[in-house]
Amino acid sequence: MPKGLVSPGLLTVLEQVIKSHGYSCCCAGGCGVEHPGRQGRTGGEKGAMLAAPHPLPMTEHETASAPASELRPCCPPCWRRTVKRNVEIRAELRRQELDEAQTLLFDVERPALAASGGGR
Repeated sequence: MPKGLVSPGLLTVLEQVIKSHGYSCCCAGGCGVEHPGRQGRTGGEKGAMLAAPHPLPMTEHETASAPASELRPCCPPCWRRTVKRNVEIRAELRRQELDEAQTLLFDVERPALAASGGGR
């Protein structure tokens, strides 16, 4: 870390998270890959770690507004897989909502409004 960016004695959020939870990925399979020992790979020579909420929320707004107490260390590959998985889940839920909403539009079993006294 370059000198002068952080006052001596103050830790960055990532440093606080790593100090609290260790230097191994805590995604615990949230990325879709079951990790042995319920933890992902460790950072270090293979790449830097990042601090992310666990479990990773479904929206970017929820992720950005997570308090520091909910952050855990996560390796970039697991974080990317988890974000991609969340996007796919949200898209599928939205597709299901739209399908259900459109089913009512084309329900031929339901009586027409004119037959039930609707209209003019």
